[in-house]
Amino acid sequence: MKGRSSAGRRKARKGQVQMRGLPVSPGIAVGEVFVLDARDLDIEEVRIAPEEIEREEKRLLEAIAETRDEVLKIRTRYRSIVGEDLVRVFDAQILLLEDEAVLDAALAEIREERRSAAAAAHHAFARAIETLTRTENEYLRDRAEDVKDVRRRLLHHLHGGRRRSFAHIDKNVILVADDLTPSETVQLPRSKVKGFATRQGGRTSHTAIMARSLQIPAVVGVEEILEEAEHRDRIIVDGSEGIVVLRPEADLLRGARSRQRRYMEVSRERLRLRDLPSVTRDGVEIRLFANVDVPEEVPLAIENRARGIGLFRTEFLYFRDVEIAREEAQTTVYRKILRRVSPDPVVFRTLDVGGDKVLDPLSAPMEPNPMLGWRGIRISLELRDLFRVQVRSLLRASTVGNLSILLPMISTLDEVLEAKRLIADAREEVRLEGVRLPEKIRVGAMIETPGAVFLAPHIAREVDFFSIGTNDLIQYSLAVDRDNVKVAHLFDPFHPAVSAMVKLVLDAARDAEIPVSICGEMAGEPLCAILLIGLGARELSVHPYLILELKRIFSLMETGEARALAEEALRMPSAGRVREAVEQFLHDLEVRGEREKG
Repeated sequence: MKGRSSAGRRKARKGQVQMRGLPVSPGIAVGEVFVLDARDLDIEEVRIAPEEIEREEKRLLEAIAETRDEVLKIRTRYRSIVGEDLVRVFDAQILLLEDEAVLDAALAEIREERRSAAAAAHHAFARAIETLTRTENEYLRDRAEDVKDVRRRLLHHLHGGRRRSFAHIDKNVILVADDLTPSETVQLPRSKVKGFATRQGGRTSHTAIMARSLQIPAVVGVEEILEEAEHRDRIIVDGSEGIVVLRPEADLLRGARSRQRRYMEVSRERLRLRDLPSVTRDGVEIRLFANVDVPEEVPLAIENRARGIGLFRTEFLYFRDVEIAREEAQTTVYRKILRRVSPDPVVFRTLDVGGDKVLDPLSAPMEPNPMLGWRGIRISLELRDLFRVQVRSLLRASTVGNLSILLPMISTLDEVLEAKRLIADAREEVRLEGVRLPEKIRVGAMIETPGAVFLAPHIAREVDFFSIGTNDLIQYSLAVDRDNVKVAHLFDPFHPAVSAMVKLVLDAARDAEIPVSICGEMAGEPLCAILLIGLGARELSVHPYLILELKRIFSLMETGEARALAEEALRMPSAGRVREAVEQFLHDLEVRGEREKG
């Protein structure tokens, strides 16, 4: 199997083509392509006559009301399917339709520019979409999808055209599209649509979150999918690996179907494990927590029986609404999450922007090496009012649940001491205001730089827990930007140096008698997770949908076996050798498991 260059693609259209995208909803779908046509209507820029202005204004207002009613119906109809948290995306869409600034801008275009209602609405929403899509921030880019969703519905009401319906899909298919909006995703006929692949989309988009909730295998960001796919082509969508194969050859197709059957068997097995504790074959508990980017993912964490939230990223608050810097609003959000997860713990990481996460209101300077620049705790210790408001909000919310505070991007002991002093000051302020705070609120340090690794014995004496962020730790220790296609292949979690550093941190935490959670992507990748358990990790925090798979694998292995594997890996000279050893280890576990079942 191999990919193809752009040159000659058209000529070779009937051959097998493999493409990569972002894996956003796990599982394997095999079937026939159904290409969804582009849905954006062509809006004509015809100037209206002065006497038509009043009529167009009325049309716009009526269309907004109709769109609002339509979104409300979708919200009501699908609430029981995807849950209250996810359908709140439609509340945000309704608020957008009621946004006076957007409405005034559209009405002004009708009056002053003499545009039709459709053209005026198109322009008003286009500005918001352009702003979002041009940002370098992944979370904000994904929010553009919600604005597009509203605009499409509104324009269809204005244009009088018929929106595409899924009702005419009369057999099992896999959708291929430029993109899917949240409202389209939630309305997919599950009995017919077995998966989808889109050209656009992001990991934290509501479409991706809904696909996971509905358990539809999905890959997004497949750039050339529309150029390559045709109606009725055979297709494989691997939502676990982010691979899409068009017109697969016979051997590959048989293999995919076999893996699909295996995935379904394993899924049934995972459901059996859901209510069982996460323990190894020799009875050692591995505590599995959830990483959460947005509140909508909390229900899946609870459903999959996470022991709590091991990493709650708070950046979404700032990216959703810059006004969220207001203390009262933050407190409300944190309190709600804590109540939902209580009595289990929630570890809130304080604002971790900078690097590849740009927060425009901070007026961050242009930096030649942003990943090595002004980011994480460095920003919080400089913009102290920003940090103080967040800490005060967290402390005030702590009265309703089990809250911990995690400090990101630590590289020196002084940063820890200064952050702790600011937290203590905020605690005293809140206490003097009459809030009865818990006697102990844990404060932890994120270990994700080589400097923090080697200072771990000192930092461990000042904090209540560690959290190892393996994504950045690998990047910084191997000097590899994983988003740089020229060097991304060097970003390897199996590099022996990575294992050695993880071991140093685990040993330092053990000596200081504090817990360590590992929260990067390495924790959720089964092969890496085995290695981490062998190195001594007993707490992992992973995406909620990975919890059951890890629980299944841990149930097959003994910690002594994993420890022997890790000791061997630490002596190996290359990542390739380590990977091969762990793959063989997992293969042997699976074979033993099958033999014992049979």
